[in-house]
Amino acid sequence: MILALLLAALPAGVTQLFADANAAYLSGDVARAIAAYEALVAEGVASPELETNLGAAYLRQGKRGLAALHFERALFLDPGDDDARTDLAEVRRGNVDKLEGESEEGGTETVARLLAPLPGAAAAILFVASWVGAWTLFGLRIFRRERRQLSTFASAAFGLSLLAAALTYAAALGRGLALQRAVVVAQAAPAREGPGEKSASHFEVHEGTTVRLEDEEGQYRRIKLANGLTGWVPSGAVELVVPPGWAGRPVLAGSARADQP
Repeated sequence: MILALLLAALPAGVTQLFADANAAYLSGDVARAIAAYEALVAEGVASPELETNLGAAYLRQGKRGLAALHFERALFLDPGDDDARTDLAEVRRGNVDKLEGESEEGGTETVARLLAPLPGAAAAILFVASWVGAWTLFGLRIFRRERRQLSTFASAAFGLSLLAAALTYAAALGRGLALQRAVVVAQAAPAREGPGEKSASHFEVHEGTTVRLEDEEGQYRRIKLANGLTGWVPSGAVELVVPPGWAGRPVLAGSARADQP
């Protein structure tokens, strides 16, 4: 795929860095490709293709946790990215942790990805405007002769406000679910009963497992697995799919996949 116009509109250095990263990946210099992709991420570039390429590069290095993390990020940016979904499924097939309840977690994952792109801010503004408009029309109905017409408009405005409210709630729910998703990036980490090394550990989590982040204290994070198990793991053992501040970046679509000409 030829670099898209959006990518070409970026500073020449960024465009060249992406091209160099793809060339390094195709030539087998995976370490150099990863360094270049990570540099683009550090520059603030948010792109499903960039995240998918980075995930594929980490997978070639055998770093399944980091690969899953970046495939998850690609799907957050573009829920319809079939390449990232296929690659993520491949990683999951090789995961050490085979959890009962993964089908339920998959349903939650699907809901989160469907709801996350909803225009919550715009829907909230629409809700306020239509709600105020509906009550204004309802008030005018008392003093104007065109009561039937005003009643129709008021009812339509109330209906629109309810729809906007539902969209606002769904968008907030999707965003909340997305912000809680995390991936285990350490090869293995003991899950403890409390946030400290002295707490007992009854199970381990392994790289590539998707978890839900529920709490954080000191250098530990409390996670919940798809099968309902919870535990505290070192903060560095898991990475959020959507790190703080990352969700607000403008998304660059249409850049090149490393494995495509």
